[in-house]
Amino acid sequence: MLVSIVPPHNDCGVRIVMHRHLVERSPFELHVASNADFEDGLLVHTKIELPFPFQKIKKSRFGPLLSKWIVDFENLIWPWIGSRQLEKAVRDFQPHVILTLAETGLCHIAQKVARKYQIPLAGLFLDWFPIMKGHFGHYWTQPILTKRYRKLYAACDLAFCTSDGMQEVLGPHPNSHVIYPMPGWHKVPEKRFPPPTGKFRIVYVGSAEGFYGRMLRSLMHELEKNPVMELIIVGPLNDWPREDKKVARERGTCLGFMPPEKAAEVLAGANALLVVMSFEREHKLFMRTSFTTKFLDYSAFAKPVILWGPDYCTPSRLAKREDAALVVETESPEGVITAAKKLLDERAEVERLSAASQRLNQTVFNPDRLQGIFVGEIEKIAQRS
Repeated sequence: MLVSIVPPHNDCGVRIVMHRHLVERSPFELHVASNADFEDGLLVHTKIELPFPFQKIKKSRFGPLLSKWIVDFENLIWPWIGSRQLEKAVRDFQPHVILTLAETGLCHIAQKVARKYQIPLAGLFLDWFPIMKGHFGHYWTQPILTKRYRKLYAACDLAFCTSDGMQEVLGPHPNSHVIYPMPGWHKVPEKRFPPPTGKFRIVYVGSAEGFYGRMLRSLMHELEKNPVMELIIVGPLNDWPREDKKVARERGTCLGFMPPEKAAEVLAGANALLVVMSFEREHKLFMRTSFTTKFLDYSAFAKPVILWGPDYCTPSRLAKREDAALVVETESPEGVITAAKKLLDERAEVERLSAASQRLNQTVFNPDRLQGIFVGEIEKIAQRS
């Protein structure tokens, strides 16, 4: 049974990672219990709701005004109350293992239910949710949520960490394993899109909002001075300033969100693929522990990768360890352009890094290897129960 605030879904972030592990490859009989209510069509067998008064307030016109207090309730009080809906689902489905996404609220209810019914508990530690906006209410709760996040890690019979950095920050555990975010099954298409312009094309696919957007905007403006290079972004620009959105669309810089098969056509036409990690101080812990899925997805296309991020972020550390990307550890976009010029001028470097991406795809990022660890370790704790 998967208990998660974000159910498996083939779109982005942690949802797509769980979808690839549990739905695309379908290694287990699966029951999903979730309190998600943000869209239809999600794979949810048991809908979990807040206690009635709070659920009613959350859905009312007062919900947005009281949102921080409601999130505080979900995180700090609800785990003590528990969920009859989840307990009934456990009694009916009788899972051999409860797998939960480690976050700030529902996962702690899953932990208590697992202990009550003596079911092994596996945790997915994919992002440091206690510091992510939308997952905490008031800032004063962050230290409490972080402490509970660590306690959940210690309490799990099995823990999956999304990166070496996550495992290091969480600390020693008798049954902890690093599984980088699961890549998809990518077929490199013959078709290329958009049509070639003769410029050196840097392609970025993924979230283009928040700190990602701020970095991509700075690179876009810096490239305005460069007649031989272009940036193509596949992703939504919802929080970009209006003028920057207009410029990006008029110049063909941003293509918006695309399904994987269409995004593959853009990736196939790239001269280099861009990974972006934040240099902003408030995101340091997040960068130390997270790992971007796009790095793994890019590797299937055997293209040179430019990794733009601080030296403490896990993708940067891995790229240097494996000598598998051009790592740019300066916040200035000029560093990315310098790296691109190196690829433009040195054919041997393009071939070396293309081969390095292919090697990553076949070894460290190999989806069969990652899925083998995931399934094998869950089966081990299921057999011990």
